[in-house]
Amino acid sequence: MYSPQVLAAFHHPRHAGALDRPDALARCENPACGDVMQFALQLASGRIAAVRFLVQGCVPAIAAAEALAALAEGKTPSEARALTRADLLRALGSLPAPSRHAAALALETLAAALAQLPSETAR
Repeated sequence: MYSPQVLAAFHHPRHAGALDRPDALARCENPACGDVMQFALQLASGRIAAVRFLVQGCVPAIAAAEALAALAEGKTPSEARALTRADLLRALGSLPAPSRHAAALALETLAAALAQLPSETAR
C-alpha cells in the first residue's frame, strides 16, 4: 500500500503548522478530490529558514506536504523551485498511481508560495 516513508511523514510530520509572520503564504486546492494545502515560508540569509504546511486531505497529501517541506527547508528559493516530481516521489519512496495527485498538489502549492518571494537577482 504506502511506503514506510509515506507512513512516517504522515504519522510524524515535523513541518505541520503555521508561521507567525511568513514571507510567503500560498493555498491551493485540488477540486477533483477536495484536498486543500497551504505552505508558509520564512527566509533568512537568502535561504528558506522555515517551512510549515497545513493540509485538509488524504494520507498521501499530508505525506507529500511533509516530504516537500523537508526537501525545501534550507535551500535557496531557486534551489527549491528546481525540486521536481521525481525528487518528491523519491523522498516518499513512491506513491501508488491513484495517489500521485497529492505530489502534484504539494509541488503546485510550494511553487505558488515561492512565486511570492522576490527573485534572488533583484537583491
